Amino acid sequence: MIGFRISAAFARVHRGLCFLHTKCQAGTAAKCAALLAAPFLLALTACSRTPTYSGPPNLVLHILMKKWAIVPNRIEIPQNAHVELVVSTADVEHGLAVPGLAINEPVQPGKPAVIRFLALKPGVYPMHCSILCGRGHDQMIGAIVIEPNPAPNQPSGR
Repeated sequence: MIGFRISAAFARVHRGLCFLHTKCQAGTAAKCAALLAAPFLLALTACSRTPTYSGPPNLVLHILMKKWAIVPNRIEIPQNAHVELVVSTADVEHGLAVPGLAINEPVQPGKPAVIRFLALKPGVYPMHCSILCGRGHDQMIGAIVIEPNPAPNQPSGR
């Protein structure tokens, strides 16, 4: 039923766009519908979001943003952790951005931002303040490091 509604909607759009044709062939409407849908489908797949989870986190980390620092500036997280970042500011509005994890949250005084994500892919993810906050803004940098889990057959070095 939903497919029929979508097809009918594309057919109406096709008829509206196909005003130059005197007679449309049956296959033309389907081709036009596919061409019209392609950019929208690509846009949906291009929006990358960091995976999240339901239920309680197994790792809660507090981050303080203040002129001109992010404390701590290096955060180590084990792979596959259900992470909750509680980000607060000691002074003015800041923004926590971690582009590699698709995180960009404003942080306002008196209103901590809570960011939840699933740490899937090991690596070093640079973070920075994303809201211009003054002269030392460019110094507000750090990194989130997602540490790979040891292979199941490898002995841990402990």
